[in-house]
Amino acid sequence: MLRPSLWSLPVILGTLLAGASCAGDKTVGPGGTRDAVLVVSANLSGTMVATVVVDVTAVDIPTMLVFNIPIVNGTASGSITVPAGSNRSIMIRGYDVGGVETHSGTVTTSVQPGTNPAISLVLTPLTGDLPITATLGAYSVHVAPGSAALALGGTNTKQLAATITDTQGHTVTGAVAWATDNPGIATVDATGLVTAVGTGTTTISAVFQGVTGTATITVTP
Repeated sequence: MLRPSLWSLPVILGTLLAGASCAGDKTVGPGGTRDAVLVVSANLSGTMVATVVVDVTAVDIPTMLVFNIPIVNGTASGSITVPAGSNRSIMIRGYDVGGVETHSGTVTTSVQPGTNPAISLVLTPLTGDLPITATLGAYSVHVAPGSAALALGGTNTKQLAATITDTQGHTVTGAVAWATDNPGIATVDATGLVTAVGTGTTTISAVFQGVTGTATITVTP
């Protein structure tokens, strides 16, 4: 039986340690590809959506991945884990309390290990409901309250707050950029203070690194 020489011991130990390290790498998925975690978020205020389903398919994903996204206070937010690779087809569907599909949207994108750029996806209403904008990325932005009613000549201001969370659900410190979709109905300042200026309904957005959280503002006379 041959015994390893002293100079060969570091090589043998290094090989063993490298093998142990690879065996403990839990980010490696099927086929040796690493996984990526994406946060899915959408403001469902004003819609009939009670369940959000996300399907992920690709040529190298033998069985379709299916995820249910939790809904809390009118906002759907949750994480999905996707094997990294190209041409990942991500479909998001909304259902009402009766199990009837109300919204649907699909995007095809490449997913890289680790952090991915934010993706915006519009869910088209199938039953005359309002459209929904969903985002997928490394963060989610939740605006509270998700909806508010203001009145001209009455309570015409509302303070909104934005919370940023990462893929682990941890709160992240950062500054969001506030914007209004229709300044003729409501304006918003850099702190999230909304002011009604005309009747109608508009959307107030808070954006952080390409991910958007929204609130629906309705102004009455």
